[in-house]
Amino acid sequence: MRSILRHLCLAAALCIAGLPQAHADTKLRFYSWQTDDQSNSVWWLAVNKAFQDAHPGVSIEFIKVPRDDFADTMMVMFSGDTPPDIVHLASFEFNAFAEQDWLEDLGAWIAKDGPDLNGWAGQGKCVWQGKTYCINLNYFGYLLYYNEALLKTASVGVPKNWEGYLDAARKMTTSGAGKSFGIGLHTTAGPGQYLTELLAFVLDAGGYWTDKSGKPSIDTPAVIEGLRRWKLVQTERLTPMGVKGEDIRQLFVEGRIGMRLDGPWMWGLLAKARPDLRDSLKVTEPPETVPVGGASNVIAMPSSLPPERKQLVWEFIKLITSPHWQEQYVALTGQLAPRRGSLTPEILAQKPFLATFQASQDKAAAAGVDRLPAGFESKYNEFAKIITEEAQRMVIDDADPAAVARRMQQRATELQAN
Repeated sequence: MRSILRHLCLAAALCIAGLPQAHADTKLRFYSWQTDDQSNSVWWLAVNKAFQDAHPGVSIEFIKVPRDDFADTMMVMFSGDTPPDIVHLASFEFNAFAEQDWLEDLGAWIAKDGPDLNGWAGQGKCVWQGKTYCINLNYFGYLLYYNEALLKTASVGVPKNWEGYLDAARKMTTSGAGKSFGIGLHTTAGPGQYLTELLAFVLDAGGYWTDKSGKPSIDTPAVIEGLRRWKLVQTERLTPMGVKGEDIRQLFVEGRIGMRLDGPWMWGLLAKARPDLRDSLKVTEPPETVPVGGASNVIAMPSSLPPERKQLVWEFIKLITSPHWQEQYVALTGQLAPRRGSLTPEILAQKPFLATFQASQDKAAAAGVDRLPAGFESKYNEFAKIITEEAQRMVIDDADPAAVARRMQQRATELQAN
């Protein structure tokens, strides 16, 4: 009898040892820049907990990496064969990882039991060379956040075009007497934020970085005009100089910035303003003729994971893309989710400002706008560094925007050819 029991115990132990890691203590590493941001972190923390509750023995290590360092950090991890289990990337970054075969083709997973991607906003950006390597988590249109009290003090209204925007920026800066500025721009180096904010000026002037065939179209009158406007608001010191976007956002909620062009993710930060300031902080559609827009961030998995970990990551992806958690994304973050129908009448009644978000997003989508220029899908960071370096030199050295555009065109053409 004892012998039989020993054999049974041994067999049980062997079975347990052979079970997938999900039944033991398993940690999924998840690196993100949104672990403690203004709004997205609330949703991530809630969905992470829901996943852990549904998978006893599995925990998610939610680890912060600053946005400006994120792509480089992920490159180092993947090239060293130590990728995170859950891959979170900006939409304009994933192509470079897919090109190295570092990301799993999700086509078979989606076909088996994945989310319904019909009408999924921005999902087309997750398709690279005919394969689906990610699922888009956010599609946005830029918005104008403004301080109504500062506008009134400067005796100007909410701008509806470039001329009104410039006039309001000048008058609010003057009335601020060095204590506040008319606008707030991200003016430090950083491939994502800097280029996105510069693009707002270029788009409004009628330009874009590439043409429909994906060839650089920088040395054109419209892009040159956008660069001129970008230089003008900085040389006139209508914005604090050398400040990152996240710090500009903080200055805005402190009442020291009159206007800020930004995405819907900034809405959550307004709640942190002092009670005497909060009612003055408003949001409306941007004054640009065409708003900056596009896919924002995506979720993916490494192709090098063992099967049992891939299954766990896929379960996580299914959870966050489910109807319930897509609706919760809207409810908790105050942003639009990509899944069709996620903005329910009930949520809209509670958050009427989302109608403004939808209007801007629809305009960007109708114009086919995206921060990721065609032709540079797998070289976006290198492209962004070129534009950023030359645009900063334009401001610092007081360079001619036309000459700067020619230099950008030359360098971008060489990058594309290599």
